[in-house]
Amino acid sequence: MGLFGKKKELEVFAPVDGEVIDLSQVEDEVFAEGMLGDGLAFVPANGLYVAPIEGKLITVFPSGHAYGIKSKAGVEILLHIGLDTVSLNGEGFDVKVKQDESVKIGDPLVEVDLASVSKKVPSMQTPLVFTTDSMDGKTIEIVKKGKVSKGDLVAIVK
Repeated sequence: MGLFGKKKELEVFAPVDGEVIDLSQVEDEVFAEGMLGDGLAFVPANGLYVAPIEGKLITVFPSGHAYGIKSKAGVEILLHIGLDTVSLNGEGFDVKVKQDESVKIGDPLVEVDLASVSKKVPSMQTPLVFTTDSMDGKTIEIVKKGKVSKGDLVAIVK
């Protein structure tokens, strides 16, 4: 690959400190069965979530619980913080970004009051899925399981 060669791969970094689990372990069949796309999930150790890829925020839910980011290559990810968290209407979510903004890897997205929010929802499991439409036949290689820190390389889209 020359200096100006186009990088075909998309590296995806952990958006939160915690643990990587299989998407199939998520306690919501919409995610577990890959209805929205393939991916992985996190069990957060704290409430600071950062951008896992560089791109444009195409979706920022007013409730602060879900973020859609589109990479320059066109791959879209959906980061969904906790299960049934939409029901909280943003309570406990301090959103740091706005829709249509660009983010770099590691930019803060939201700070979640984990202690308070986790008492009100079934689970804080956080799926990160690659939307099927945007994948265009690409594959996901998950390169890290178990304990992770924000910014650790967790997956590569090829």
